[in-house]
Parts: sequence; C-alpha cells; structure tokens
Amino acid sequence: MEDAYTEVGTMVNSGSFDGLSSDVAISKISDHIEKNNLGKKTVNYRLKDWGISRQRFWGCPIPVIYCSKCGMVPVPEKDLPVTLPENATLSTIGDDPLAKIDSFVNTKCPKCSGPARRDTDTFDTFVESSWYYARYTCPDDDKAGIDRNKANYWLPVDQYIGGIEHAIMHLLYARFFHKVLRDLGYFSSNEPATNLLTQGMVIKDGNKMSKSLGNVVDPDYIIEKYGSDTAKLFSLFAAPPEKDLDWSDLGVEGCYRFLNRIWRLVDNNFDNLSKKKDRE
Repeated sequence: MEDAYTEVGTMVNSGSFDGLSSDVAISKISDHIEKNNLGKKTVNYRLKDWGISRQRFWGCPIPVIYCSKCGMVPVPEKDLPVTLPENATLSTIGDDPLAKIDSFVNTKCPKCSGPARRDTDTFDTFVESSWYYARYTCPDDDKAGIDRNKANYWLPVDQYIGGIEHAIMHLLYARFFHKVLRDLGYFSSNEPATNLLTQGMVIKDGNKMSKSLGNVVDPDYIIEKYGSDTAKLFSLFAAPPEKDLDWSDLGVEGCYRFLNRIWRLVDNNFDNLSKKKDRE
C-alpha cells in the first residue's frame, strides 16, 4: 500500500473489537475509553484559532508593551486608545511599517518605567467590524464604547443585508463578539440581528466580480457613458436582490434605451403635461 486505507473496514488485531466494522468500532472504543476514565468523548466543529494580528499599518494597534524586566504588559486603560502615527512610510515590499518608526516603538514600561517596546502589529479589521453596529447605537458617547440603555433600545438589528461571503467570516465573528459583550453586561440581546437577507453576487464572464480577478466594471465609466440613472436601474432590476446578477453590457444598454424612451415621451408631451387641468 502506498497510502493509508481510509474507507470502512473490519477491525483486526484489536482485542475485543476484532471483527467489528470500523465505523461501529469508533463508537465502541470511545465508550470503552470513557468507561475506564481514560478520556472523554467530545464533538469537534473544525474550529481553529483566529490569528488576529497583522503586520500592516491600517488597523488598530495592539495595546501591548514588551519590557525586558516585566515581560508582556497591557497598555493602561488611561492611555487608550493607542493611535497610529502620522509619519509612517508605506511600501509595497510587505514589511511592517510600524516597526520602522522609532518614536512609536520605543516607550516606557507602565509597571517599572524602564525602556520598553510597543507591539508593532495591528488588529485584523474584523476585530473592529464585528461590533460596529453596537457602537452605532451611541456614537457620541465619549465615556464608554457602548451605552447599555441605548444598546438595549436599538439592538438587535432588525434587518441585516450582506453577501454570502459574510456568512463564514464577518457574521460568524459578529455573533461571537455579540455574545461575549452580552455576557459582559453591555446589552441584553442574544443575537446581533433578527433577520438576514443574503444578497446575490455580481457575475461577469462566468466568475464573481472581484478586484482580485480583475473583472470589475468601473462605475465611473458606466456613469460617464450612460448616466447614474442607467447604472442604478440595471442594478435594481436585472435580478432579485437574493439572486446572483449576471452583468451584461447589453443589459446596461437596454436600460439606457428604456430611460431615453421615457425621456422622449415626457419631452414630446411636456406642454400637455404641464397644463393645469381641473379634476373632479
């Protein structure tokens, strides 16, 4: 055999489990291990650790300081938030821009006041975008991130609209953050939203329209050639919001011709339409 056998088979050289089908034996062996206090059955959901740090400039700096004497020390609450410096030099070679700014990196330890260094990574933007809706309930509050009374009044969100790609990223993180904030007492609702509309994607040339694929239609070009009304009309009526939209230049032209017919109809009858008539 060149590879491990992964299909269902018969157990051999397995003691009291000999002769059992392997799919049945898994449950029997698990029961045996649990009965003899050798382990415990559990359910795995294929969850993985979330690496939230990024070596880039855009994002919230991680509020941690490293001291040779005190080790890793959190930035005191009175010194939050840690803001991005304005003298960063951004490049295209993929290095960490914050690490090159000595005035940002070099600081004092909050515990011993000795020389220390800031963490130069920034948070993944999902860390911020996972609870923004709660902050929207009290955007002018400069004393707390979330006002409990206002959050309880406005939350949960009545209607969330997002693409299918949000389901396994943003919505998963938002739900996790929401339940943690609920447990911490920031509000009482159990879910971030009560209703979800998953909008379809825009398809062009057989693929989803994406910057990474380079098949994005520049809206400025559409607006300049056909006008913004044409762009909006095609986007609204080419497909229902929950269905994928197949982008078609011919469809855009059809919307443009339709709007022109409406325009000509009104323009040709403007005098009659503008006359005031008594109506019973």
